[in-house]
Amino acid sequence: MSRPILSRKPDLLILIFFSLHIFFVTFVDCLDLWPEWLSTSPYIPFFTAGRLLRDFYLQKYQDKFLVEQPGWFVVFTWCELGFHLPVCLWVVRGLWNGIIPWTVETFFTTLLCVVEIWKWDDRSEAIKWGLTGCYGPYLLISALLFVVMYGKVKEALLLQRQQQVKAKGQ
Repeated sequence: MSRPILSRKPDLLILIFFSLHIFFVTFVDCLDLWPEWLSTSPYIPFFTAGRLLRDFYLQKYQDKFLVEQPGWFVVFTWCELGFHLPVCLWVVRGLWNGIIPWTVETFFTTLLCVVEIWKWDDRSEAIKWGLTGCYGPYLLISALLFVVMYGKVKEALLLQRQQQVKAKGQ
């Protein structure tokens, strides 16, 4: 039997991160993808909270990706809803399942966004740094989680190999 989640602090932090991430992906990042009757419903407070957070974010950071929505970014947003969100739900359910695909997808799509932000001529350097501060943690978290998960997978494979060698020797 595995140890309780509260005794595994790194796992608990990852669980909290992904649980919050599910909210932000569903109700902030993908807000424009939901039918208007649903996303503006006063009976679903998560959409109201998401819209308030998104309005604050747009006012403060003037993120062109959300204002102008270039075609490739709309595709990324659909990828968030169709791939990213289900993987996050899978990770929360099984904690470790699915983290490696999430880390790769998150790292590269976020990296592309950060590179594009620094090409914008119509935003100040302060706005670009602010946006980098919003996107940057996803680069860092996804890279760190990839390293952690790679180590865990490698360790599990080495243990499995040792068990196979031991079984052959008996």
